[in-house]
Amino acid sequence: MANRIEQIMKFSDDLETLNKMFEQNENLFAYLGIKITKISKGYCELSLPYSEKITRAGNVLHGGIMMTAVDYAGGITTMTVNDGMDQVTQEVKVNFLAPMSEGPFRIEGKAIKAGRTAVIVEIKLFDSEGKLGIVALGTWYVIRDRIIKKS
Repeated sequence: MANRIEQIMKFSDDLETLNKMFEQNENLFAYLGIKITKISKGYCELSLPYSEKITRAGNVLHGGIMMTAVDYAGGITTMTVNDGMDQVTQEVKVNFLAPMSEGPFRIEGKAIKAGRTAVIVEIKLFDSEGKLGIVALGTWYVIRDRIIKKS
């Protein structure tokens, strides 16, 4: 059976199936309503709908939610270039540039360097008007010998 990294590229031309796969296996992805809108080797684009349940005071998108979307975009981008069995987020440096309140939000991930043990990804988050809210740089550790799961 193909692992989830192999499935990403297998279904890259079928976004409906790919999104269903994520919704079934990633509870937070489903709860937030995130959708994969574009995917190719070294790149992914996600959409995050605006909802008051994910805002902070002032009805702007909560920073933790923004970081979660960034982590998903970086992780999914990594899956498109990862030739191992799994991966984990090693670190993400996030620059918050502006409060975000005009959804849906677009999150873009672009692989900068895909190495044997790590993948570096640049991630940007935009509002529906194209305003840049986040620029982030993350590292995902490539796992070659096992798939991470609850014991």
